[in-house]
Parts: sequence; structure tokens; C-alpha cells
Amino acid sequence: MAIFAFVFLQNLKNQKMKKVIAIFAIAALAACGGASTEATTDSAAATVDTAAAATVDTAAAATVDTAAVAK
Repeated sequence: MAIFAFVFLQNLKNQKMKKVIAIFAIAALAACGGASTEATTDSAAATVDTAAAATVDTAAAATVDTAAVAK
């Protein structure tokens, strides 16, 4: 009977240990969260407003002060 009790207790310890290992493995995976360590950029902030950058005031650049040249 003592051998049966010993085997039963060993089996019980093994089952508990498997549960503990499984819990630690799940906790470790949950702690990582699957997040990458790469730097992410905000795509909305990185976009450039090309309409505003392409506008050039040609009227102001084309005017020449002829009165100053004639003097």
C-alpha cells in the first residue's frame, strides 16, 4: 500500500508541476503581448501637405520697380 501511495503522490506532484509550468508559460507570453520593439511613426504626422508647398506667389515675384530703375 505504501508503494501505491508513493506513486499516487508523485503523480499528483507531476500534475501540479505541469499546471504551474503552464501558468508561467501563459503569463510570460501575456507579458510580451506580441509587441514589436521597432519604432513606429505616426503616418498622419509624417504626411506633407503638397498643395500648400507647391503654391508660389508669381505675381509678387514678377513685379519690378521701374521707377527705381529709371532714376
